[in-house]
Amino acid sequence: MNSSEQLQREESELVGAARLGDRLAMKEIYEQFSPRMYNLISYWTGDDIAAQDLLQIVFMKVFKGLAAFKHEASLSTWIYRIAANECSNHASRVAGRYAPLESILGSDRELAPGPGPDERHATTEKEEIVRQAVLGLSPKLRAVVVMRYNEGMSYEEIAEILGCSAGTVASRLSRALSRLDARLKPLRGIL
Repeated sequence: MNSSEQLQREESELVGAARLGDRLAMKEIYEQFSPRMYNLISYWTGDDIAAQDLLQIVFMKVFKGLAAFKHEASLSTWIYRIAANECSNHASRVAGRYAPLESILGSDRELAPGPGPDERHATTEKEEIVRQAVLGLSPKLRAVVVMRYNEGMSYEEIAEILGCSAGTVASRLSRALSRLDARLKPLRGIL
C-alpha cells in the first residue's frame, strides 16, 4: 500500500468515526483543517471577526454534512469547497457594506528570536503592505492568491474547490498578480 492509499484509508477511518459521533475524531478534523480554512476565509473576507464566525459555520456544515460525504474528492477539497461557498454567500450578503481597510489589524504572530527590533518592525510593515494589497483584490482574485501561495495548492485543486476550470484559475491568478504588481510597484525599493 503506497502512502496515498494509506492517507485515504486513514481519512476514511477518521470520517467514519466522526460520522458515528466520535468527538475525538471531530476534534482531529477541526484541528487539522481549521488553521487553513481560517487563513482562506480571513483573506477572502478581509474581516477577522467575520472570518471567525464563518469558520464556525463552515465546521458546523462539515460535521452536519459528513453523512453525505462520499469520498469523491479528498476531505480537504470538500472542506475547502464548503468554505469557499460560505465566503461567496457572505460576500453576497454584505455587498454594499463598507469596512475600511484601515480597520483591519496586522498579524499578532511572534517572530523568531534573532532579528533586532528595527528589522522585525520593517518585516512587519512589509508583510502588512503586502497583506493590504492582497485584501484590496476582489474576493475571487484574493481566493486564488491565498490558495496558491499561502496554501500551496495546484491549479487543479483550486479549480475543484471553486468549481471552475484550471484555465479560469490561471486567468484569475494572472489578473491578481498584475493588480498586485501595479499596487506594489511604487514600493519595490522598500519591499
